[in-house]
Amino acid sequence: MKRIAVSLALLLTSASLFAADNPVTSEFVDAVKIAADGNSTLSESIKIKCPAPSASGVFIISKASYDPNESTGVYVFDDGGANANLSLFGAEFPDDNLMADKITGMQFIFSMPGGQFFLTLMKNGDVKAGVNANGTSGIKEIHCKAVKPE
Repeated sequence: MKRIAVSLALLLTSASLFAADNPVTSEFVDAVKIAADGNSTLSESIKIKCPAPSASGVFIISKASYDPNESTGVYVFDDGGANANLSLFGAEFPDDNLMADKITGMQFIFSMPGGQFFLTLMKNGDVKAGVNANGTSGIKEIHCKAVKPE
C-alpha cells in the first residue's frame, strides 16, 4: 500500500512538471505580448532547431504590434536562405477561447520569396514551423525545439 501511495505521488508530481511552462518559449511569448500590449520596443531572439535543417534558424524581433506589417522582426535561416520578414502574429488561447484571460502561445507569420513561413511557439515548449508556397493550399508543419540563442 505504501508503494502505491509513493508511486501515485511521483506520478502526480511528474505530471504537474510536464504541464508547466517552458522557460525559453514562455519568456519569449511573454516579452512579445508585453511589448505589443504597450506598443513598446523590445530586443528578443529565440533559436529554433528543426529536424529539417532548412527550417532551423533564429527569430529576432524588435517591435511587436498586433497590426499587420507594423511589427519588426526577421527569421534568419541557418541554411543561408533568404531571410523571412515578420508580417503579423496572433495569440493562441486555451481551447481557442478568445475571451480567455491568458494566452498559451503565439503564431508568427513571415513573408519570404515564394510563400510564407509560419512559426508557432507555445508557452509549454511546443514549437511548430511550417511553409506555405504561393499558389498552393495548406501548410506543411514540423515539430521543432526552441533554445536560447548562443
